[in-house]
Amino acid sequence: MPILLLAPSFEKSFDFSYIFKTVVTKWYYYVILTVVLTIIICLFFIKKQPKRNNLTDTKKLVYIAILSSFSAVANIFDIPINPSLQLSLVATVGLVAGYLLGAGPAFVVCFIGDLIGGIICPKGPYNPIIAIGTGLLGLIPGIAFSYFRGKDIIKLIVCFLLTSLICSFLINTLAYALMYPKYTTMALSLAMLPGKLLMMLANAVISYFLICTLSRVLPKNDFNFVNKKERDDENIA
Repeated sequence: MPILLLAPSFEKSFDFSYIFKTVVTKWYYYVILTVVLTIIICLFFIKKQPKRNNLTDTKKLVYIAILSSFSAVANIFDIPINPSLQLSLVATVGLVAGYLLGAGPAFVVCFIGDLIGGIICPKGPYNPIIAIGTGLLGLIPGIAFSYFRGKDIIKLIVCFLLTSLICSFLINTLAYALMYPKYTTMALSLAMLPGKLLMMLANAVISYFLICTLSRVLPKNDFNFVNKKERDDENIA
């Protein structure tokens, strides 16, 4: 099968009986995850999400497809910094997706990118919990840029602080604890946190330059925030 040529360990990567073999003994992790997801879902019901764009359904699907492919590439390829530290641009793709499309589509972009990356180049057993955490890399910026006022740079900083805490530290620790209960500890996560924060800082800098560029080159009729920036500049002038 062609897929096995791309990923020889495909079957083992999606062995859910192995992935969830500790579910019974770690049920409280799922309670925590359920609470987090419930809070996020309630946010959408409490306040309708403002539109980030005026894209037609076809254009939106094109943007989702393009960004999902970027997300998949970012999941497959890391930039090595040293033997124990690699720079991943998944968070950058997630922030750009949230900035352009809003929370829901950005979650889809990151989730699909993680899934495709797991199929093409598995780095271990596929874990849906990690996939949800990766999806939040798009959803959290989508919520921040859609719901809240203020300067984009402030929102960007808040987004990366939240994604570092929620996605990298909490959800990923939860996922690995389910799979490797004997080896994953909070102490290990704390030891890895400085490196993760450094990588998030790098992603934040790259993301800032990307959204500054996009806000100037994107079609005015397709994206509401482009027109908003021009109105703000005129008011300042």
